[in-house]
Amino acid sequence: MMRLIVSAALWLFVLTSSALAQDAVWTSKPVRVEPSRQNFERLPTLMLGVEGGVSISFPLRIDMQDSTSFAANGVNYQIKDLIPVASSRLCQTQAGVRWSCGKQASIFVGNLFRGKTLACKVERKADHIALSGCRDLRMEISKEIVAQGFAFPDGGNGDLQTTAMSARERRAGVWNDADCLNALHSC
Repeated sequence: MMRLIVSAALWLFVLTSSALAQDAVWTSKPVRVEPSRQNFERLPTLMLGVEGGVSISFPLRIDMQDSTSFAANGVNYQIKDLIPVASSRLCQTQAGVRWSCGKQASIFVGNLFRGKTLACKVERKADHIALSGCRDLRMEISKEIVAQGFAFPDGGNGDLQTTAMSARERRAGVWNDADCLNALHSC
């Protein structure tokens, strides 16, 4: 009797397994997908509230020149309204600890743009493209750069000035340099 129940259960398992195999979602061989038959919803262009902004996709390969300018796909970009930190700059704390703050700033800013799609205001100049108001879903790029102490505001924007003062008080980025202890706007 027990043998009969076990064989019946096994037979039921084999039947359901073969039925599931026929309705499987995954195939065992390549299947041609016809793009013209797909009608997926397309997402709107990333605007994120940047008045007059356009959506720009940056490549994974970005060559940083300093903390506010870089080259990507043969095009030079400059972030407006920021004073850069030179890539070659070395910083030293009051205790005498030295670090490559310029390189650290360039790496940080490069990571904000590398492989990302951002909404920015674009201004074409003779030798570069000036970017302003760049943002993604999480942050405003210029504000984040200043908050980390990797660039200084170039006047005008009171919000960036407040962010810079906060970064100075926290000794973030280049504000941890002994030469910047008494600086007011940039060092």
